[in-house]
Amino acid sequence: MKAIDLADLSTGVPKIEHSLGVKEALKAFEEYGIYDFLVVVKENKPIGIVKRLDLIRAQQRDYLRVGDLAHPLMKLKVATVSSEELSYLLNFFNFEKNPLLLVDKKGNYVGVIFYHVLLHHISLFKETAIPLFQKLTSLFGQDHYFYCFYIRGLFAFKEQFGSTSTESLQRLLYESVRQSIKGDVSLSYEEKEVYALSKERLKEENIKELYQEFHKEFSLLYTQSEPMYLSGYCIPLKSVGTFEEFFRISAELKRRLEDVGDASFFIFYGEPLSVVLCEYERKELIYSIKQKIREDFERILEVLKKTDRDLWEFALYDLFKEYTYFELFYIMGESGLQISNNVINPRINYPIKTGKKGADRSEKEYFKRASYEDVYISNIYISQATDDFCITVSKKFLFGGKSYTLAGDINYREIYRLVKEYAKESQINR
Repeated sequence: MKAIDLADLSTGVPKIEHSLGVKEALKAFEEYGIYDFLVVVKENKPIGIVKRLDLIRAQQRDYLRVGDLAHPLMKLKVATVSSEELSYLLNFFNFEKNPLLLVDKKGNYVGVIFYHVLLHHISLFKETAIPLFQKLTSLFGQDHYFYCFYIRGLFAFKEQFGSTSTESLQRLLYESVRQSIKGDVSLSYEEKEVYALSKERLKEENIKELYQEFHKEFSLLYTQSEPMYLSGYCIPLKSVGTFEEFFRISAELKRRLEDVGDASFFIFYGEPLSVVLCEYERKELIYSIKQKIREDFERILEVLKKTDRDLWEFALYDLFKEYTYFELFYIMGESGLQISNNVINPRINYPIKTGKKGADRSEKEYFKRASYEDVYISNIYISQATDDFCITVSKKFLFGGKSYTLAGDINYREIYRLVKEYAKESQINR
């Protein structure tokens, strides 16, 4: 959690003595030029600000001093705060977003904090979590629930798979939470956490289902990785009165969730604490899904091998009727250049870029691995076609004495659907 000195966020607006006359003060504004107001001080302690326009209007009243025209502002003492706590400072601004005066421990003037400057710095860290945290103040003491979820071991995962996959994994958790909880849901990449505010208290079986679905999707998408485990907690805001109390409870729950072992845990805060444990299910289900994808892909290739090369795109388009979970297909030549357009599933109702012939795929992992693996299934990555995360299935094949590679993309939502269908089937067959 990044530490930030409030002095670094302040602007050094020039100061002016409270005892100066109006005309002298206007000359000071001429010297400073760009400022619309100056900070009024008495013995270096700020008492407010004076605006250029107020002085212009009062210049015929020789008896007035700058201090008489000063507008008082709220003061903050210099402090070091975390990036997460920055958003709470927004509550100190009034409706008109007047700036704040920053002072040291002795009350001496340090600088001015502007609303838009603070908002800019918050956006560098909190991203979409800002609006959710702003709502917390008004919800303390009410029948609402705050949820927090995070993935343990992300650092080691990032070392193995890179920052893009790590970000995609966080988005995977975000989507799982968003589909499970009714209310406001946000993802903070800075804190590596997913937050939710809801009027509903989830049941323990709801949490376990959320965790199990994440386990299944992760096992499918990152078969080469060790299992990843989730931690999370729920705080009923009815029992919380202040941010200080909220952070104390949150810190206590996170401490309890440290080093909990090879399982996913969730804590409902209350008297007594309620804990949900979710262990990884056996991977047979995941292997079955991957095997289905491989077998389906082999069947698709067999159709291509029996079709005239000029009709491949038409054949692939027709195959979406049977293999509905594929997002798109495309074919590459021996050198890795795309020799077909992207053949897009007509069922898709979200934006997708149309890939064209001639795109160079030679450096893509799914092209390289297809040359020596039976049917290659990639790890999850961000698709250039959809800007969403997906997996690619690929395999090299021979036709007319030349080698080609077929690739098919599957959006993670379709994988999620396959997991749920297979889970339901396995329950029925037990």
